[in-house]
Amino acid sequence: MFLNNLKIAWRNLLKNQAYTLINIAGLALGMACAMLIFALVRYHYRVDKHHTHYDRTFRVVSKFLSPQGEFHTPGVPYPLGKALRNDHPDIEQLAMIEQEEDPIVAVAVANGPDKKFKETEGLAAFVEPSYFRIFDYDWIAGGPTDLSQPGTVVISAKNARKYFGTTDNVVGKTIRFGGRLNARIVGIFADYKDNTDFPYSIMPSWASLKEYKGGMDEDFGNTNSSTQCFVLLNDAFTQADWDRQMMAFIRKYKPDGVKDTRFPMQPLRDIHFSTDHGGVSKGLILSLFLIGIFLIITASINFVNLATAQALRRSREVGVRKVMGSTQGQLFWQFMGETALITLTATGIAIGLFQTGQTLVQEYLNGAFKFTFYFDASVIGYLLALVVSVIVLSGVYPALVLAGFRPVTALTGKINLQQIGGFSVRRGLVITQFAISQMLLIGMIVVATQLKFVQNKDLGFRQDAILMVELPSVPNQDISKLNTFRNLASGMAEVEKFSYSMSGAPQSGWVSSNSLTYNNRPKQEDFSIQRKYIDANYLDLYGIKLAAGRNLYPSDTSRETLVNESFVRKIGAKNPAEVLGKPLGVDGKTLEIVGVVKDFNQEALRRTIAPLFLTTRSARYYAANLQLQTANFQRAISQLEKFYNQVYPDSYFTHHFVDAQIERSYQQEQTMSKLVNFFAGIAVFIGCLGLYGLVLFMAAQKTKEIGVRKVLGASLGSILWLFGKEFAKLILVAFVVAAPVAWWVMGRWLQNFQYKIELGPGIFAIAMLTTLFVAACTVSFQSLKAALMNPVKSLRSE
Repeated sequence: MFLNNLKIAWRNLLKNQAYTLINIAGLALGMACAMLIFALVRYHYRVDKHHTHYDRTFRVVSKFLSPQGEFHTPGVPYPLGKALRNDHPDIEQLAMIEQEEDPIVAVAVANGPDKKFKETEGLAAFVEPSYFRIFDYDWIAGGPTDLSQPGTVVISAKNARKYFGTTDNVVGKTIRFGGRLNARIVGIFADYKDNTDFPYSIMPSWASLKEYKGGMDEDFGNTNSSTQCFVLLNDAFTQADWDRQMMAFIRKYKPDGVKDTRFPMQPLRDIHFSTDHGGVSKGLILSLFLIGIFLIITASINFVNLATAQALRRSREVGVRKVMGSTQGQLFWQFMGETALITLTATGIAIGLFQTGQTLVQEYLNGAFKFTFYFDASVIGYLLALVVSVIVLSGVYPALVLAGFRPVTALTGKINLQQIGGFSVRRGLVITQFAISQMLLIGMIVVATQLKFVQNKDLGFRQDAILMVELPSVPNQDISKLNTFRNLASGMAEVEKFSYSMSGAPQSGWVSSNSLTYNNRPKQEDFSIQRKYIDANYLDLYGIKLAAGRNLYPSDTSRETLVNESFVRKIGAKNPAEVLGKPLGVDGKTLEIVGVVKDFNQEALRRTIAPLFLTTRSARYYAANLQLQTANFQRAISQLEKFYNQVYPDSYFTHHFVDAQIERSYQQEQTMSKLVNFFAGIAVFIGCLGLYGLVLFMAAQKTKEIGVRKVLGASLGSILWLFGKEFAKLILVAFVVAAPVAWWVMGRWLQNFQYKIELGPGIFAIAMLTTLFVAACTVSFQSLKAALMNPVKSLRSE
């Protein structure tokens, strides 16, 4: 019986090739997208869960309170780890780490210059040996035992192969880290196979940090986001115990922070989705998951529409089978078998599309949407559940309809609309499809418009043709080298202006907040202020305007300062000139305010412009800013690299253009835009297949009616409108459903930005008109075919 049903199903599918291909295409696309989204969601929900002590691992973080709100950072003061060990010996394990981004690693080469590597793929971190008793690592050679000594390091197998061409006999060799730390390799660990938020590929010893940094700040009042603390807790000391004792700890070690400082413990399971600390939005990941479900629903709806549209053609087949003795149950399973065959074929194609899709995702998507994927029990279980769900969603209703035909009615061809579900069911399905499509279209338009807005908004400074060159990250810059590099670069015909600063462009993404006093007031102000170290050429190079006062005089140390307009408003001054000449106490120094700059965005447009002061300090210049005047940027960059290597032979030349850097700060939004565009396109395409199914059904039902109308003189336009008005109504109803939902969802997304577009009626009108246009194109072919049919054939069709 099974083989017989399979043969019949195969013959029916071959007989109706257009129907089969449309169904397979829709299901394959929907399932491939669902699998891709599942891979993305699975990646994020499995991050760091491979560690044995995942449920007992915590990160101590910092939270600062102020009247303006809370400020969160994953960093802690440098001495916090030592203090925790002293006061709470019941903590099972504690490890301090210091992250180092994009370090330079040099490897000695016999009879030649050192090989230098700029590590940009993974972070580096100075760690204590106890770090490896909290987190799991597989060791290929050596281990972390000797990592308690200064001048030692462990590296990944990938880095060992990159530096030395092999992982054999690498332990004991030396690398130069960051241009100033000679470190002996004491261990090699296996490359990461699982998802992690801590992909450190080079880990020097914590005992080396003082030498590397030129000393460490033992003050509890200074917090760096790179200095982090991990603890492994047990029943002897729990998170609840720490919550009860934290305030006593703060009163002992940071008494001035009792009102505004907290050091909560954050579970490892919460770190990946902690947006306060740079994590991924869980809402965004769940939204993608819902999109995957929607795409499966729309693909299944297509199947139902097309299957029921075919019901009229197969009614006599059902009648004959019932007369020959087939039961309703047998017919039901026969039609379910056809659905299963189509679904399994679509699944095979979907797996192929998924394999291609994940390659494209790895190549074109990044940031929050990266993922690694491999087949395991959970994936196979998901795939089986997906296949079964699609078969049930797509097949049950059409199978019940077809198997339920009465033999006499079916054989005489008197099947009516009610017996095959009528328009009402199909209308509801198409409305559902296009409501989903229009929600995704509205989302696509909103994201694209917001991105265009943030990229084109006047940020208050110049961006074009400005190159930023990174300088060595050393404790104190050599002023003589700064002057030499400035003179060499400024002498180039391609360099119009040159300036030094601590963090490059005005909107660099790097933020440092400081407490302050103003005008010798006895108490600190109730807000913090951000800082930037710049030279006297910075304002001119970036085109930053003064609202009052003058620019800074050239100086290697901090003597005077500029503030921005936000500071003026925050301090309560009536106009910018009012603060000129007043002393500003910040960072342990008193500086004279000599000018007020017009506000510019020092952070991405997700945040408002904060109070800011700018002052000179050559020892903290880590970026050279150059305005170029040439059509051949590459030639200028090559010459700059030669000068850089001449002045800084132990460093690595790294550069980027400011406008590209600012664009990268919206990487997550750009990636989201690509995803929404792609899935919206797929949803619209699948929706069009659904429309095609409905117009097939209508054309079959109205064949004789169209013939009568043509005989009575109906025009081509009136017949086309017979089809068009039905679909226009459905799309308008779908829009009424989709618009409020999309308005609410995208409104919440826009709340992530302090500077954002308005959700005006134009956005929704574009989405609706786009849907109408695409639908019209879809319907027109079959509508024209029906309208142009010879009325003699139309009248004979029944």
